[in-house]
Amino acid sequence: MKPFVSRAVAALIGAAMALGAVPASPARAQVAATPSLPADAQAAGIMCFYAAVLAGRGQTEAVAEATWFLFDAARRVTADTPETFVEKVEELVGLTPPNLETLATDAPQLLPLCAARYPLISSKRTITLPADPFTRDMQCYALTGYMAGVAESELEDSGESPFGKRMTALADRLSARLTPERYIEKGHTDEASIQRLFALSLRDISPVGNLMSILTACEAAAG
Repeated sequence: MKPFVSRAVAALIGAAMALGAVPASPARAQVAATPSLPADAQAAGIMCFYAAVLAGRGQTEAVAEATWFLFDAARRVTADTPETFVEKVEELVGLTPPNLETLATDAPQLLPLCAARYPLISSKRTITLPADPFTRDMQCYALTGYMAGVAESELEDSGESPFGKRMTALADRLSARLTPERYIEKGHTDEASIQRLFALSLRDISPVGNLMSILTACEAAAG
């Protein structure tokens, strides 16, 4: 199965970095001195994503970790339509944060607020993957495929990143394990069914914890 490639995430990252390079005016800087997260989960998730991307200076690993915030916001509104999870993530990518004008100065102060509001993103949390081999392989493949798509985008000027190579290698190992026979055994006999499974798997693995920690656990499980 061809993994989902998120080109929209790349565009969002580029916009975030461009905004981060623009200093706020003195008046705006004063307003941004004490930022806070909005009560709305979607707005908060987008703000935290932008803050984490800027703090990580757009590096691929930081982007991968920050994507958790978008996943969380999308998961909250797709409870009744989980198959639309990927589409919702891409929809969120097209939205701008409420603190657009003060984004650059807000980012460092928002990070601890984001960490407190979303404790699951902590890299210190233990990652527990599904016990069922097919479910585990599928969820790991969905996350790896999505992150490989992000890494393939024009995030770096100097060719393929080490993270991209790492994701490609892991995706290849998992893809080899997910044979047509295994899909058929689980009742997935056509491309539409497998694409739906991909979306559900990505949705289900995202709340497990820190995405970089999940990817490390997936690498260990894949051997």
